Amino acid sequence: MFRHFLALVLVTVMVVSVGNFAAADMPEKPDKLNIIALDIDVIQFGEAAQEFEDNYGIEVEWLEYPYGELWNQITTSIAGGATIDLFHMSNSWHAELAELGMVRPLNDFYTDEELEGINEMYWDVTVEFMKSHGGQQWAFPGTAASVSFFYNEGMLEELGYTEPPETWDEMLQISREAMDEGLASYGFFPGWLAAHEDGMVWFDIMLKLHGGEWMTEDRSEFIFNSEAGVEAVTLMKEILDEGLVPRAALEESDWANYHYFLAGDQPFEINWNFIYGSALDPDRSEIVDDIAVALMPGIEKDSYTVLGGGGYAVSPTSRAPEWAALLSQYMHSEEGARGVMAEQRGAEGTVEKLYHPEYDDDFPAEEYPLRDFFYEQMQYAGLRPSHFITWYSEFRDNIFTPAVHRALLGQQDVEEALNQAQQEAQRMLEAEGL
Repeated sequence: MFRHFLALVLVTVMVVSVGNFAAADMPEKPDKLNIIALDIDVIQFGEAAQEFEDNYGIEVEWLEYPYGELWNQITTSIAGGATIDLFHMSNSWHAELAELGMVRPLNDFYTDEELEGINEMYWDVTVEFMKSHGGQQWAFPGTAASVSFFYNEGMLEELGYTEPPETWDEMLQISREAMDEGLASYGFFPGWLAAHEDGMVWFDIMLKLHGGEWMTEDRSEFIFNSEAGVEAVTLMKEILDEGLVPRAALEESDWANYHYFLAGDQPFEINWNFIYGSALDPDRSEIVDDIAVALMPGIEKDSYTVLGGGGYAVSPTSRAPEWAALLSQYMHSEEGARGVMAEQRGAEGTVEKLYHPEYDDDFPAEEYPLRDFFYEQMQYAGLRPSHFITWYSEFRDNIFTPAVHRALLGQQDVEEALNQAQQEAQRMLEAEGL
């Protein structure tokens, strides 16, 4: 029934406005839908959700949490049988949540043809990060968070540079010069925590920049211990030992270390896009007039970034799952993407056409300074293996990042550590599958 309803509206829904939906053939309306939400998403998706409320008279209740608390709130609420209709699902969670039976696939509510029609408006890579290895889709993409390369333009000019570095060799040389001149304590401050997502994000960037991959194309074998993988960890260890990054990087999260960049104590910062807004806040930043952004410098590849973000998924405890799916579609419409772009200064929108030249007037550069940069960086965007490995936490916490940490600390040879991790991961793959 719901599929027939969607087929009638699909042609106009995403071309014109989700406001064209009609409630024909839908189940009885609930009074309210509950969302376990990332705190910032009330702002980003608020107008799209309000359209839904206005059209159908269904209250949307936001249960807001910071990112670090979401996983526990989601899993404990669903395990306890709480009536949750939608929840924010990171693109690194859905494989595990699906294995636990804690999310309903969109395939329960849409035909493949309907999903294909809706998905056409999104960046291809964002649709990919909401799908599992078997092809089921767990949410529409709502945000395309990316790791970006920020730099202190004033510091670089003081060193005689008028352009940001295009390669890691150039970036590391500028870092040395900034430190030698007493302008900086180090080049940048990464987050390389063991048993933490930051470590996976960083290795993904280094692995891909060196031309490597996590697995073979058919996902039958782990290959992160390739020559590219060894070179990636070796470079990380070299810059750690040289002091271009602090040893505290092994103990800090990307969410806790960016304050040094805001204080003007380092020329570069490689972090999520929220850094930009913080750098423009004079109460928090000493580099308000100096913050700038550029493509991630290249190594073997010209550039690369890893994507985070995610979308809103239907909970198995929803008492009105069809309406929850419809609300999710509203939130991930063009209106929702515009809300994300407004909050992220032009970055992280998932509707690709909004980055095309014909929309330039809608997004003036002074209000959306990251829009053009984000479009360019998305041409070099990729994913971690979190979106298709159902035992990803085990892989991250107990197999991979501990091995990298041993190598970075000098407790084990880099190649030996990666080979050991590969063997353990391969045994797990052969025992559990994806």
